[in-house]
Amino acid sequence: MENLKALKATSVRLDDETLERVGQIAEAMERPRVWLMSEAIKQYVAREEWAAYKIDKAVDAADEGKLIEHSTVKAKWEAKRGTQLD
Repeated sequence: MENLKALKATSVRLDDETLERVGQIAEAMERPRVWLMSEAIKQYVAREEWAAYKIDKAVDAADEGKLIEHSTVKAKWEAKRGTQLD
């Protein structure tokens, strides 16, 4: 279990509908709403950090001239999409 002393309280303002939906999900998961909101924020932050890291890496690669031809990228994605449709 997380160290409760390390946690800080904060508040989030949500409209009634969103708060109700959060409550329904938390109830279905048999978790407190605060746990669900904390998890959602953690996942959001991790995803945004990952995206920023990948963007920085891509910009650095482009600055170094490490580029891929559009036709190569397009062929790769078309092949991937084709296997997912099978």
